[in-house]
Order: sequence, then structure tokens, then C-alpha cells
Amino acid sequence: MVDGYATYRNAHVYEGMDPQRLILMLYEGALKHIRLAKEGMEENDLKKRGEHLGRVIAIVSELNSSLDSKVQDESISFLRGLYAAMLRELPKVPVNNDVKTLDRTLAYLARLKDIWENDVMGNRAKKQVSEEVSDKKEEMLPAQPQSASYGKMGGGGYSSEAVTATGGRCFSV
Repeated sequence: MVDGYATYRNAHVYEGMDPQRLILMLYEGALKHIRLAKEGMEENDLKKRGEHLGRVIAIVSELNSSLDSKVQDESISFLRGLYAAMLRELPKVPVNNDVKTLDRTLAYLARLKDIWENDVMGNRAKKQVSEEVSDKKEEMLPAQPQSASYGKMGGGGYSSEAVTATGGRCFSV
């Protein structure tokens, strides 16, 4: 009964958490378990290698299933293919002790985590800070009448959202 309750409790810990943060946690967990699986291979500890390799496979499967199935753009198709390749290759690791597959998977997931952290989560944080600074600026400026003859000033007519959207990558959660 205790095991069932622990499972239930752990499954509900993440309810209400930001989906972008959950994806980051999945990447971090996958990287940790790849390192531990590799360590298990180096120590010739089959149990350690198997347990952690199984966790990596489960996490990559979860990352794959978290992709929005309605989105059919190039980046989502690329991720689907990459995750599918990982899911095809990782189960072969114990058969031939293929450290190269673990290293390659580690490199891909580390890069995806960096992209997720900097381009997806970073843009949102930058946008929030930018909005807060803009609000503070407006509070500090004295009210002045605007003249139509000044036209658009300061941004060349581009909104910060448009600049951000054209400079970043698109992911759906």
C-alpha cells in the first residue's frame, strides 16, 4: 500500500508545474541517467547500466510523446526523427556495450537542453524582463503630447515580439 501511495504522490508532484520547466527537467534527468549508465558500463555493473539505460529510454520516449502531434513544422519533424533514432539505438547498447551510442545520445540531448533552456525558456524570461522595464520607463517619463509628425521612433516599426520570433526557434509544449 505504501508503494502505491508513493507512486500516486510522485505522479502528482508535477501537476500545475510549468510545462517548459518539466521538459527541462526531463532533459536534465536523461543526461544524468546516461552518465550513470555509462559509469555502469565502465564499472562492469550490469544492473546499474540496465537500470539507468532503461530510465534514459523512458525519458526520451516521454520527450517524444510531449511533442504536439498537431504541429507539422520542420523542427518538430526533426525532433521526432531524432527521438525515434535514439529509441531505436539505445536498446542495442547492452548487446554490444556501445559507448559511442551513449556519447552521441548525450551530446544530442545536451545540445537540445541548451537550446530549450536558452532559446525557449530564455526568450520568455527576457520578454518578461523587457515588459517590466518598459512599464517602469513609462512610469518614469513625464507625460508629453505625441505628434503624428514624429512617426515611429526607436524600433524601425518592429515589435520586440517580431524580432524575438524571427531570431528564435519554435517549440510546442
